[in-house]
Amino acid sequence: MLYSYKAETLASPGEGTADRILPHATSLVAELCADRQLTNASERPIIFVCHGLGGLLVKRALVYSSTSWAKSVEHRRSIYISTYAILFMGTPHNGINKEILLLPRRGENAGPSQFMLSLLKGSEVLQEITTQFAPLMKQFVIYYFWEQLETRAGSTKAYFVDEDSAAPEWSDVDWCGIMATHSGMVKFKTLEDLGCRVILEALVRYIRAAPGIIRSRWKNDRKLFAEERQKQVEAIPQLGLPSLPSEDGTLIDINEWYIVPRCSSNYFTGRGMHAKVVKKSLGPIQRQLARHKHKIFVIYGLGGSGKTQFCLKYAEDNRSR
Repeated sequence: MLYSYKAETLASPGEGTADRILPHATSLVAELCADRQLTNASERPIIFVCHGLGGLLVKRALVYSSTSWAKSVEHRRSIYISTYAILFMGTPHNGINKEILLLPRRGENAGPSQFMLSLLKGSEVLQEITTQFAPLMKQFVIYYFWEQLETRAGSTKAYFVDEDSAAPEWSDVDWCGIMATHSGMVKFKTLEDLGCRVILEALVRYIRAAPGIIRSRWKNDRKLFAEERQKQVEAIPQLGLPSLPSEDGTLIDINEWYIVPRCSSNYFTGRGMHAKVVKKSLGPIQRQLARHKHKIFVIYGLGGSGKTQFCLKYAEDNRSR
């Protein structure tokens, strides 16, 4: 199956937001879910083959899919559960070199887009995507490929994605260079073309191994879902929670009612330093009398940066206060 999107709209010059991958990622999950549901194949194993920016899109899509625990959107999680392997073909995991922005492009007079600037090495956008995807990596078989020929434009030439960015150091993954440019590394005329047999062998091996692994993963995930539903039942508001002393020494009931519509993801690591800042800013436990106003703390960040998960985790960890 081929997922098409206009990559040139991401890289076009002029204005543009840095976080333009997320809308494409959510569309990928929605369209893939729809196709698999309509063909009764929602548990069929998935192998992603991603070229360039498509690798970033798939990473974002899998993070988005993995956090879909709520009953109304649990179908989205099927993409994450069913994914067995990912082949990253020249994906800029650690960013692109600034020389790429200087390559002449046909018919373009303006400078690079904000999105392309956000892909430079050291980018916070890429670091955020990597941080979110890292806890999921152990679930997938991963193969990194990088270009071994520079892209030429006029008298200028450069690697679009160098080896360090296309194949970051990570244990238990495969690496392979392909003697081609960034564009040519996914174009093969015959089986004898350089790199073709390596890719074909990996795909054959993954296809053989995937069904058993994915069946086991679905079985385990159903068990996790059952446990998650049980937690939600146990979280139904109940009276008689512990009482704590107020400022004048009398006992007061704290958090008599606790209603949160969903639980945080099992993969959320906590952001403990930020949680301490919030806890300190909100201050000590107080009786909510008429003279006290509700305290408000604003959490902000890019889409997908974990704002919702942070709030859910904070609520769970502090429900007794």
